[in-house]
Parts: sequence; structure tokens; C-alpha cells
Amino acid sequence: MGRKANHNEEEGKRLGVFQSMVYTIQTLWHADKSFVFYTFFKNTTEEVFITFFVIYLMQYIYSCIEEERSYQGLIRMVLLFCTIHIIFHFFSAGHAYCKRLKMPKVYSYVFRKVIDKATTIELSRYEQPDFYDRFSKALDECLTKGLEGLQSLTWSIGCFLAGISALAIIAKVDPLLVLFVIPPLVAALFIGGKLNQLHLKLREEETRDKRVTEYIKRVFYEKKYAGEIRLYEIRKLLYKKHADSFENRYQISRRIYRKIGWYAFLQYAVFFGLTILSAYVYVTYVIKTSDIAKIGAYVAMISSIDYVCWRIKEVIRHMNNAGKCCIYMNNLKEFLEYESLETKAGERLVTKPLGEIEIKDICFTYQGASSGVINGLSLSIKKGEKIALVGENGAGKTTLIKLLMGLYPLQKGNITIDGIDISEFEPKQYHQHFGTVFQDLQIFALPLSHNVLMREPRNEEERILIIESLKKAQFGDVLKNLPNGIDTMISKEFDEDGFVCSGGQAQKIAIARVFAKNPDIVILDEPSSALDPIAEYQMYHNMLLASEGKTVFFISHRLSSARIADRIFYLEDGKIVESGNHEELIKKGGKYAKMFELQAKQYKETISEERLSLLEEQESAREVRGDAES
Repeated sequence: MGRKANHNEEEGKRLGVFQSMVYTIQTLWHADKSFVFYTFFKNTTEEVFITFFVIYLMQYIYSCIEEERSYQGLIRMVLLFCTIHIIFHFFSAGHAYCKRLKMPKVYSYVFRKVIDKATTIELSRYEQPDFYDRFSKALDECLTKGLEGLQSLTWSIGCFLAGISALAIIAKVDPLLVLFVIPPLVAALFIGGKLNQLHLKLREEETRDKRVTEYIKRVFYEKKYAGEIRLYEIRKLLYKKHADSFENRYQISRRIYRKIGWYAFLQYAVFFGLTILSAYVYVTYVIKTSDIAKIGAYVAMISSIDYVCWRIKEVIRHMNNAGKCCIYMNNLKEFLEYESLETKAGERLVTKPLGEIEIKDICFTYQGASSGVINGLSLSIKKGEKIALVGENGAGKTTLIKLLMGLYPLQKGNITIDGIDISEFEPKQYHQHFGTVFQDLQIFALPLSHNVLMREPRNEEERILIIESLKKAQFGDVLKNLPNGIDTMISKEFDEDGFVCSGGQAQKIAIARVFAKNPDIVILDEPSSALDPIAEYQMYHNMLLASEGKTVFFISHRLSSARIADRIFYLEDGKIVESGNHEELIKKGGKYAKMFELQAKQYKETISEERLSLLEEQESAREVRGDAES
């Protein structure tokens, strides 16, 4: 019920077409005033000049011939118009250059606003598909559509002014000729609206099939799908779905474009055709039945009426296109105006290292979930304790950590550090006191030094810190072989000589971030899933040495690593069902003990097989040496 109300509230905030146009102009104006002004000036003045070039100049030429005016005067007028026309060509070239030059600046302005806003929105929102889609749309479509909307809007205004100018010239010759403009105006308004409705219907009906084709295209070029595509027959199924979606889109387009074609024929052939034909008949009648001397002017007006008809059509077409494009800016506006919980967060600064943690009766449920992932959980942690959170998948371990860090909003209960509720702290400054390695860690296509420090090193001391942190994270051997050391680019996306790291190496880089940051609280969420047991032990050993006196949380499914913790909390269904150190929990013989026993048995079996294999290799080597000596 709450979600539905939320949705209705968001729909109510959506801008209409005109408001979207205003918002688009305001946004682009704040991004770069000169570009918006240049676009308005160029498109409007150019359209008005073309009107005088096509209509007034033609009328002037006919008048000069009929009235036998000076030839030199006609040449001067033609040269003046041609010179201005050339100047407008320079204006157009300058505008194209300006657009290329200003595009990065405009995009940077919008991108910065979106990213700044994104960092203030609680993490739980990113796990909601509708919000994620809106975030991507705010960046992917709004800028290109906004600029296209600006162009169409200014062209529409220019065409409108051009039409008014043309009507003024026509009315000066014969006011009755203006009446012939009314039918195409009605046609443009009525049929233009029908055409827009059909185009909108086309986009709506083909949306699902378009998403299917885009998804399948993405599957075939993204690296993560490459193995399955080659090993299994799934590609045939995907080919079929791709073909079916295109066939559906073809049938939808065929059905709707029949109607679009009929309305287009009605608009061009009937309204515009009949209008021009009627104008010809009227002008012929006037010339034949009157003693009018301005035959050339009337002949010029025939083409002028045709010109005005097309200007009217262009006004409607460009205005409709501007509306369609500017509507996309709703995605940007809604995203930037979203009221995140962090906008209501406290402003208290952390003035000393984070100490004792108290968690009281907290609850949390993901949106759309039928049951809570954290249900009335409470615990106390002293400063400097090493805490292990264990349990089956979905027990709430990672969610608990993200609640502690303030990444998710609490729905019930509270979390305090040194007696202060964490909601009182300024979020960004509070987050700086945590060093984290999440199981879904990310490595960026940036130099290794930037990936460790998460910013550009400022001096030589920081470069030394990076190297030492990588060594502590057991990345030292790899670092020695990198061609540019810590300046080596990670990934080959932007550098052919870049280093592509394995899953284990990526985890070591992420762990080095924690060593480099020297935080108050260390969070290790499955940091060793891609490491072998020996590397895992060395990593935890180094981490505990570096975190002396600091509070450490680590989540691991390998319970052998939990033995080094001061206390272990076993979570199930969002609650703590067992707690204590390793020896205490083993003595209890509860769920932790059973899980540890099962893992220990698997390790013993694996080790036995490895030892047996090693003995067999050693025996074979002895036999080979014995044969050689014989």
C-alpha cells in the first residue's frame, strides 16, 4: 500500500510537456549559458532570414523587372542577401564547433550533479530495480535528449517567427491570401496530434521486445557470459528469442505505420495539396479579372503560401519532438529531487576514534521481501575486539554490517557508538572511519595506486604507503613483476599494457585499501573467498597485526578463520542464536560446532588426498633416480 502511494506521489511530481521544456532550458542554461544563447540566436535568426531570402527577395526581383528599376540596385540587393547567407553558414559551422566543444562541459555538469546526489542516497535503494533504472536513465538519456530538445525547441520558435514574417509579407500584397494558411494550420494541429499518439503507442508496444533484444545483445558481448555461451546450447535459445523479438517489433511497426502513413497522406496530399491548388486558382482569378499590375508579386506569393504551410508543419513537428525529448528530463529531475534519508541525517562530526558499539533490538526488511532479514538483533562490542559473524547464506551477516556503517536505514531499534546514536553523525565523515572489503568488491580501470588509495597519491610518502600496504596484503610478488609498478593500469579497457588481475589478486588489492586507510573499524566480508587456505591464514594474520587496538569484524564461511576471533556470533534468520569464542561454541555442540566439524572433515579429507598424491610423486621420483643410477 505504501509503495503504491509512493508511486502515485512520484507520478504527481512528474512535469508536463511545457514544464519539462522549461526545466531542460534551465538545466542547460546553468551548465553553459553561452551555448544556450548561441543556439537560440542561430536557429531563430537563421529561420527568419531564410523567409526573407526565399519570399522577399523573390518578390523584390519580380518588382524590379515589372517596374524596370535600376539593374545596379537589384545586384546590390542580391549581393547583400548572398553575403548575409554566407555569414549564416559561418554561424552554423561555428555552432557545430561550439556544440562539440561545449558537450563535455554540459555533460560534466549533469554528471557531477547526479553523482553528488547518488552518494547521499541510502544503499538499500540501489537494490530496487525501479530506482536503479531511474538512476541509469538520469545519466544515459537525459543529456542527449535534452540537447536534442533544445535544438528542436529553438527551431520551432525560429519556424514560428519565420511563418509570422512570411504572413506579414503575404498580407502586404493581398490580405485574403492569409486565409489559405488556415487549412494547413488546422491539419498540422489535428493530424500532428494523431501522429504523435501513434508514435507514442509504437514506443510503448515495442518496449518489451526492445528490452529483450538489447539484453540478448549485451549477453553476447559481455565477458561474464562468454564461457556459458560457448559451452552450452543456450545461444540457440537466445538466437530464437532475439529473432522472435525482432519479428514482434516488425509486426507492431507494420500495423501502426499503416495508420501513420494514412494520416501523413491525408496531411500532405489533401490539406497541403488542396491549399496550394486553391491558392493557384485564386491568384489566377485575381490576375484575369482585375487590372492589377503586380503580377510578379502574386506569382511570388504562390510559392510563399507553400512555404508558410511547410513552416507551420515544421513548427508543430519540432515542438512535438522538443516535448518528447524534454520529457526525458523528468528522470533527471526526479532523481535529483529524491529525498533520501541522508538528507535528514545528523551533522555531528566524529572527533575521536570510534569505540564501544551498542546494537539494540534492530530490525530491517528489504523492500518487497515477505520477511525481515534482521529481526530484533542486539549485541555489545568493546573497542579493539575481533568479532566473527558466521552462519548460512541469507542469515543477515552482511546486512548487519551495512546497518552498522549507516548504509541502510534502520527500521526499528538503534545503534550507538560511545553512547552516541550513529544517525547523529554526518554520514560521509562517519564512513571515513571504516575500512571495508566486501564480498562483491570492485576494481576500477585506474592505476594500481589509485585502486589502493582510492584517490590520486599526493606525495612520495603516500606512494611508499601504497607499496607497504600491497606487501602486507601479499601482493608484493605480483607488484615486482608489474612493468610500471604501482602506476600500472588495472585492466586493458583503456591501456593495452594494463594488468588483468585474477579474483584472488583483486581481493588482495581490496585488502591493501584497508591497510592504507588505517581506519578505526575494519570490516572484512568474505575477503578470502578467492584465496587458498594458506594465503587466507597469512592475510588474517597480517590484518590482525595491523589492526592492533582496532575493532575488527570479519564474515567468513570458512570457520577455521573464525578461531582467531575474540568472539563469534552465529546468525540465523536475522537473530543471534549462539555466541562465544571458538572453544566455548565447540563445547556447546550447537550449530556452530556441527558446521565446524563438517568443514574440518572436508579439510582433513582434502589434505589426506594431497599428502597421498605428494607421496606418490616422491616415490615415482625415487624410482626414476634409481633407474638412472643403475
